[in-house]
Amino acid sequence: MIRTVKAITHLAIVAAAVAAAGCEAQKSSNPLSPTVAGPIGNVTIEAPAALLPANGTEVVNTAPLRLVLGPASSNSQRPFWFVVQIASDAAFNTRVYTNNRVVPNSSPEKGQTVFVVDATLPANTTYYWRARAEDGANASEFSEPARFEVVAPVVIEAPTPRSPSGGETTDSLRPELVVTNGRVAGRAGQVDYRFVLSLDQAFTQIVSVHSTGRSDGPVTAIRPEVNLPPGTLFFWRAFGTNGAVDSPPSATQAFRTPAPAAPPAPAPGGGGGGGGTVPPPPPGGRTPNPPPGGRLPLPNMYSVVAQVAAQYPQALRNSCQHEGGTWEFMDRVVNALRAHDTRWGYNWKRGNVGDPSLDVVDYNWGSGPDEGSTNVYIIDIIVGHCGGDPSPGWGDVTDVTLSSGTIGRWTGRGRF
Repeated sequence: MIRTVKAITHLAIVAAAVAAAGCEAQKSSNPLSPTVAGPIGNVTIEAPAALLPANGTEVVNTAPLRLVLGPASSNSQRPFWFVVQIASDAAFNTRVYTNNRVVPNSSPEKGQTVFVVDATLPANTTYYWRARAEDGANASEFSEPARFEVVAPVVIEAPTPRSPSGGETTDSLRPELVVTNGRVAGRAGQVDYRFVLSLDQAFTQIVSVHSTGRSDGPVTAIRPEVNLPPGTLFFWRAFGTNGAVDSPPSATQAFRTPAPAAPPAPAPGGGGGGGGTVPPPPPGGRTPNPPPGGRLPLPNMYSVVAQVAAQYPQALRNSCQHEGGTWEFMDRVVNALRAHDTRWGYNWKRGNVGDPSLDVVDYNWGSGPDEGSTNVYIIDIIVGHCGGDPSPGWGDVTDVTLSSGTIGRWTGRGRF
């Protein structure tokens, strides 16, 4: 009996020693041990701040969610890490994401830690996120939570031009431009359509841009605020914008404005022409100035020149001033042009004041005064001038003039 009791007593002592050793394996007094007994007294850990997404912001879910934590601090020898939580409620009762060990990754941005969430959060939902620092023995409080919303990206698709199209001639100098609305997705807010008119298909000679709100229906339409030049081919397209996101440009369409009206018929007895003095024209309309830095398009007014030539054939044949001819044909053409737009006038040859071109007219495409302006289109209106059979023409020699190192200069020739 005595041996048996001693044997049991010895076994109990061994068991107690083993238990003590096991306890030592679980808890350590070494402050740097991963199994330190904690919490450790007099240790203070300051919580990181939830910097980005900032409170009350929206995050577009086109890329992984990126969190930015401010620096934390601790007076302990133990290294710390971050615990990050994301929840769908401010009390964090419904946590949708947790990472219990985010290693501080100090960046040059004032010691901040950037962390990419390895999960996808559904869009159009409000979330809250927070973080704390802990070292396995002690932990900070959680940071103040930040509220953010994950939203779907804004998509603005291009509209589709409907009319006018195919180079058709419109029945108005202010034609209605119509597009089929493109798709809009996400929180786009107010979407406007911009209608762009140009003289060339590459849109390097933009004439004007007209803006209107995208309608709630299937189509959106707009008319230019002012008359477009008559007899002119325009290319047009449209795009949508909310001020931050633009759609691609639409396909391009083309139309031509109606030809200018014929000038009034001459008074009885005036059809022959050839020697009379032509009075100055009455005041006509005027195309508004282009936008700052822009230029007006060149109207094609050949039909006006041809009409004057048909009404005053003798004046055209007698238009070579070098051979004793007169200014009658030029004056009548300029009068007819100015009945449409007072930007029309004569040209000082090569810009030399006092030396008028005998078969050329100018159109002031700019915003300044007419007289003396070099912002002009230069148009030759007589084919075969001073030849045996002159005829009406419409030749734009602006580029040829400029490339030769000379200029045109607008003048009223003292008539207006």
